[in-house]
Amino acid sequence: MSSPSSGNPRLPPFDADRALQYSFGVVHPVALLALAAALSAVAAPVRSAEAQRPSSATALPASLDSLHQAARQQLTQGDTAAALEALELLQRRAPRYAPAFFDHGVVLSRRSEMGLALDDMLRRRRAGELLERGLDLDPDNPLYLLEMGRLRLKTPFLRIEAERLFAKAQRAARARGDARLLAVVEYELGLVSARRFNAMRNRRILTGTTTALDIEAAVANWQYIRDFLEQRTAPVQDAGDIDRLKAEEHFHAALAADSSHAGAAADLLGLLYESGRTAEMLALARTLAHQQPAAPRTWLAFGLALQARDHLEEAAVAFDAALALVPDSIRRQMLNVSQWLRPDDAVRLERAPPAEREGAEAAWWRSADPLALTAVNEARVALLARIAYADLRFTSEEAQLPGWRTDRGQVWIRYGAPDVIASLAPETQDVNGAESMARVITIWWYRESALRFVFRGPPAINAAAFAGNFRAYADNARRIIPVSLRDVHATMQLDTVAIQVARFRAASGTRVELYAEIPAQRMLADVDLSPALLEGGFAFGADAARRAPQMVRDSLRVTAGPSAVPLRRTWTQVVPPGEEYIYRVEARQPDTGRGARGDGAVGVRPIGGAGTFDISDLVVADRISGGGDGREAFAIDANAAMRFQARDTVALYWETYNAAAPASGTARLRVRVTVRILSLDRGRSFSARVLGGIADAVGLSAVGDEQVSLVYERDARSLAAVTHQLAIGLGDAPAGQYALSVEVTDLSSGRTARTERTLTLERPAS
Repeated sequence: MSSPSSGNPRLPPFDADRALQYSFGVVHPVALLALAAALSAVAAPVRSAEAQRPSSATALPASLDSLHQAARQQLTQGDTAAALEALELLQRRAPRYAPAFFDHGVVLSRRSEMGLALDDMLRRRRAGELLERGLDLDPDNPLYLLEMGRLRLKTPFLRIEAERLFAKAQRAARARGDARLLAVVEYELGLVSARRFNAMRNRRILTGTTTALDIEAAVANWQYIRDFLEQRTAPVQDAGDIDRLKAEEHFHAALAADSSHAGAAADLLGLLYESGRTAEMLALARTLAHQQPAAPRTWLAFGLALQARDHLEEAAVAFDAALALVPDSIRRQMLNVSQWLRPDDAVRLERAPPAEREGAEAAWWRSADPLALTAVNEARVALLARIAYADLRFTSEEAQLPGWRTDRGQVWIRYGAPDVIASLAPETQDVNGAESMARVITIWWYRESALRFVFRGPPAINAAAFAGNFRAYADNARRIIPVSLRDVHATMQLDTVAIQVARFRAASGTRVELYAEIPAQRMLADVDLSPALLEGGFAFGADAARRAPQMVRDSLRVTAGPSAVPLRRTWTQVVPPGEEYIYRVEARQPDTGRGARGDGAVGVRPIGGAGTFDISDLVVADRISGGGDGREAFAIDANAAMRFQARDTVALYWETYNAAAPASGTARLRVRVTVRILSLDRGRSFSARVLGGIADAVGLSAVGDEQVSLVYERDARSLAAVTHQLAIGLGDAPAGQYALSVEVTDLSSGRTARTERTLTLERPAS
């Protein structure tokens, strides 16, 4: 760069057409708007500096000043070509007017990327020439030094000079007494150290003869990643801690100079979160959120701190405050349910009419809510916390790309924090292709699901993208596991409520019975008081309008301790057929926070209508007592989970409707009960025996090693609705899954109806 005493060196020829070509290249509209906003934001400190030290570098006649303002307005409107033409004209008419060269250089600098592509190198070179010309005309302008340093960060082998330029800008800003500009420079210095910390904090060194990570092997084989991390790398202790301290110092200095600096607030809070200092983060976030009431990133960080400290209701309020501060289009992107769906489902949702899509999204959020009994949707808070973290950690100032839209951000939002994060020093050999040279490799490993992701990016820029074929791998992983809330369920100690649903004909529609089994013994394992309190909730309603059915809440006092038993409950609803109904059963222990949930949907069809020979659902129970005509004559102790031990008795209940009326008035029905192997831990045959309910049972037969079948006939005097019950012992059947089907044939009409359930026989406790 020429010194101030070197006069006015002649600038190299500038190809305007090539500059316009750069301007019309691929660039996101958000980046252009951000660039225009950046120029507008720096105009005030520039004018402040100009007012203190007027010179020919900044003086401009009124007619040319209007040309300059028009150029900036065109940038704001996204008309980059017209803006560059105006700046070119301004440079020719006022060759000693530094801001014209600076603005032009900023446009090209922000549109350049770090890389060895010819276009990028030419764009960076031209941006550097323009910025240097501005510095020749206005030496030691801290804003110009700042932008030159930002450009150097994108230039290989010149990144060290960037920090020197930032330090020079820091001294110049202090000398000018411009606190606002000093905050910008301190922030940029903080980013330099923060990037080093983030690149080093999970650093591992290769051990043995290993020379590099084989990216394609990592895609193909999850065991490769596991073995690579466990056997071929060693963590570097306290890596990056010095840079973390320096970054914190600069961010604090930026906020001391300008308490409204939202970037410094967000990145400082992010560093505290990364360091596990969540109590300190929360205290600072609470202060900064009140100092910066219009800064969405600060409010996102505040919500993240509250969530980390388990203040979920407050966190939900903070996140909603942040969302209210962003444009509607950005808010829709952040909360877009499609990002947590399988790709095909996401496409269908995107194409749905607005009203249908809104209903589907609301239904998804309800389904994701672990417990409606609590005051907050924990899943929503957790997903917003992931978005907040991605925003703090992965936002790329250089690319003007929010962190939640980056490759790393999308994976983090979908699956949460990896079990292992490892970064490797930049490769110096062409092992994984030229695009890996001088790039930091970062590995994310999720042990339970065996998901793994590899990213690579430059060491001096907070940007990284999928390495190798990991983009295709991530797309395929999304088809299998679109989202994981394992951390939410683990934190809440969420258990499962087993539910069995059965449908019967009723006089005014369809009778739906829900049998639930609440795991009280597990939920009350650490509760000292007995009886203990369990909160319960039941919801049932039509799903056509995607509205949430109202949950009926109650509370129970149940036995706690080793003698606690599963709590069985039954709900009955008579509803009109033709709808799909959603249901949900919940339980919560308020002292321990443990919860349990079961939900689903059931379609209600007309049963036995218009004289059709038909059958109800099959109820699987431990015991059935009573007898007579109609469902009310039987007491059913349903086994909601349909899980049994070897030699248990399986009690069955079902109904048939509209048997034909022969001359005798008594229908003749043939019943076939079949137990079929679906899956076994080990292959072997088994026997079945009838324990009761049919005195004249005949026709028992075993068909190979796959199924047994029982056939019998019975008379039925009631033709409209016939009740059936049967008890079966599965003898020495091994652990596994079995399909139990019931087929009833009306021998007078020849019509047949069939129903089926899936049973599980558990392994004996060892």
